[in-house]
Amino acid sequence: MTDHFRNHGRALLANGYLIVPIRKGEKRPAISGWQKARLGMEDLTRYPDHGVGVLCGQGAHPIVGVDIDVSHPVIGPALIAWCRRNLGDGAERVGAAPRILLAYRADSAGWAKGASVQFFDPTDPTKPSGKDNHQQVEILGLGQQFVAYHEHPDTGRDYQWVDLMGGLESLRASDLPVVTEKHVAALLAEVSRLVRTTPGVTVVGSAESPAMRSSSDADDLMSLVARVGMSFAEVERWMSHLENDGDSYDHWAHVGMSLHHEFAGTEHESDALALWKEYGARSSKDDPKQYDYKWRSFGGGSGAPTTLRWLLKICGQAKREKDHEGRRAALDEAKELIQSQTDSLKLGGKEVLEKLKLLIPDDPLVRTEIIGAFQARYKALTKTNMPITQARALLVGPRAATVQAKRPLTEFGNAERMLDRYGDGLMFVPEVGTWFIWTGVYWRRAVDVEIEHLAKETIRALVNEVEEHEERAEFFQFCALSQQARMVSNMVKLASSDPRVAVPAAELDKHSHYLGVRNGVVDLRTGALLPPDPDLRITLVAACDFDPRAKAPVFERTISEVFSGDEDMVEYVMRTFGYALMGTPIEDIMFIAFGNGANGKSTIFNAVRQAFGSYARSADAASFVADGNKGGGGGPREDLVRLRGARFVYVNEPDENGELREGMVKSMTGGDTITARGIHAKHSVEMTPTWVVYMPTNHKPIIKGNDNGIWRRMGMLPFERNFENDPNVPKDGKRKEKLALEMAGILALIVKAALRYQKDGLVPPKRVLAARDAYRSQMDLLAEWLDECCDLDPSATVSSKELWDSWEMFARGRGLLNYIRSSTALSRRLDTRFPPIRGSGGVRLRSGLRIKGSADLF
Repeated sequence: MTDHFRNHGRALLANGYLIVPIRKGEKRPAISGWQKARLGMEDLTRYPDHGVGVLCGQGAHPIVGVDIDVSHPVIGPALIAWCRRNLGDGAERVGAAPRILLAYRADSAGWAKGASVQFFDPTDPTKPSGKDNHQQVEILGLGQQFVAYHEHPDTGRDYQWVDLMGGLESLRASDLPVVTEKHVAALLAEVSRLVRTTPGVTVVGSAESPAMRSSSDADDLMSLVARVGMSFAEVERWMSHLENDGDSYDHWAHVGMSLHHEFAGTEHESDALALWKEYGARSSKDDPKQYDYKWRSFGGGSGAPTTLRWLLKICGQAKREKDHEGRRAALDEAKELIQSQTDSLKLGGKEVLEKLKLLIPDDPLVRTEIIGAFQARYKALTKTNMPITQARALLVGPRAATVQAKRPLTEFGNAERMLDRYGDGLMFVPEVGTWFIWTGVYWRRAVDVEIEHLAKETIRALVNEVEEHEERAEFFQFCALSQQARMVSNMVKLASSDPRVAVPAAELDKHSHYLGVRNGVVDLRTGALLPPDPDLRITLVAACDFDPRAKAPVFERTISEVFSGDEDMVEYVMRTFGYALMGTPIEDIMFIAFGNGANGKSTIFNAVRQAFGSYARSADAASFVADGNKGGGGGPREDLVRLRGARFVYVNEPDENGELREGMVKSMTGGDTITARGIHAKHSVEMTPTWVVYMPTNHKPIIKGNDNGIWRRMGMLPFERNFENDPNVPKDGKRKEKLALEMAGILALIVKAALRYQKDGLVPPKRVLAARDAYRSQMDLLAEWLDECCDLDPSATVSSKELWDSWEMFARGRGLLNYIRSSTALSRRLDTRFPPIRGSGGVRLRSGLRIKGSADLF
């Protein structure tokens, strides 16, 4: 008996899977309470001669097993092909062939078991175990597991992973293709369709169950899902936000289920039941007789329980909707009051201002919009601009003083004096140790000499306080001491910790739907220009004013010429720029702009990059493409730190035959937090990417992975026109200068594209999808080599050296030897399909294939 648990468990744990030991000669786990097991490296030697199973439906990367328990010669292969085509290339495990299990990653934890219709084929009546061969597809979710490495109890042979990726040992859980409930529903529908349209098979039992589980499973799962632990009083407060229109019986029942799951068997069970009744009574359709019966029925059925987490989510959503309605009502009332004023004196009069102050909520976004409306109405009435500081002072009032008016003759007093004079225009961010200065439009990073100058100006003005101090000699002595460099430095240092100016880094540029521009702030949700507001903490700005009416005819003509008038491509590329402008890269995608030289890539991207201003960053290709040398882990990553806050990242042209850093691309495009450290920094910083990456290249990088996890992230932008060789394109030597003059128009086009993206998404055209498919086929070198250079024959054998020599010649001829660099790496890729054996004299051989003769190859 092979010690599968110890031999394979280490790699599975390292790859992020949750494992359990499997009994010898069985498929079930060897430990009680296995549904909640969290075994580690220290447990690997505790279960000798055991197999290893993988838990489904839970953990950071919830695994879902698609168990195609089908031996029918038509339906089985059709379902496998459907899964590969629609769900992606998951890991594939065979136990009793041709039955197969495909491993994927669920888009969320907690999935219940699902199952298709069962069917019977009279020409294949029994399984290898001797049981009736009722065939179906099962979806393995929470509370279930599948055997990963073990000896199959019916066949006596080891389970085999037959995918080219090498099975779960070679594949991280986070890299498995993601499937959704819609995918599962579509798969079960496809099973039903195939069964009902295939001659000779009959349906057994009832229809498919997209979320079923046996009652024995349910008991385990009820104990598996922990209570939240919130007090009853707090739950009662949260439920006060919940309306009940009586339209949904299921919604009413789930409220009861969640309260039952949290409080059943506790001192507050009767209170929870009463709270449910109170909630139900808010509906005119309420039936008081049904509560006690329903309450007793909760917790005894099958299926994953509805917990208090569900209820809190619903209550939180209701609270946010109420708060939003309140803020919207206040905003509308304030705007109506402002617009109704026909006299500037009344607009700024006490009566109107007092009403507006009562309406302004404690929300910086709504406050900014009301202040903007006030400024706009004042300008309409007087033809004069009112500074935002004056408008804010009228509507919100001056900032409350945090210290006494008369300052002591100390270093601390000098720091207060400095902030009395300049504090409204200063901000200090402790995490990065940097001062910022308010320009009137945005917060600009200050240099040390600027802050020192403000400190010295404060000291120069100190003499103006002479009348406030009776001890003149002492006062003038302090004035002289304050001019020492040490006193000036200490003043700045003490001022940096004052709450009037100290701002956490998390507050900077945190509202991604706001875009800083040279004349204010653009609300990217509406395209409206708002007045500048220091409370928004915007530190980045586009390179020009925003004018929605600005035009860019040269840019529009250029991008149309680049794509040969293909309007779908032009629209798609513009939407990618609008998507990048949003600062919320939810599409999990980076864009590779490929094509030979003189195709317009640089012209388009440089113009867009200039319009983005400080929201644009350039990045070295080495951050995304490796040259074959492995960098050390844990070192400084200044290249990543400098991307903080960016929205448009332009990667320098990578070298030919570079290999895409797939892990880096996945972490940058997956919405996860990444950690990096500057060159001289003592501590790392955590960042959530706000940027979209564009990599222009004449040579697409090598991508080794064949999983959907990397390929769905590839957005291909084909730049295929050659401006030098195409006589139909007029040459314009002044194009660069003309585009620079259209910067405001280019920015307006990108903002409009962002609005279209929010409405309809990216919508890649067929040309983009075809380019990605072609790229993926081009990178599947191993399959191409097997097809061109090898004969697949179960009785054949070939030495490892012959295989490497053939591969090396094949890959070198294509300039892609980096794809698989060594004989050892090639062996790992072949292990799952072509088992290694030992020949005479210890020669390493592989069975199942042979190298074609050179005459066949060349």
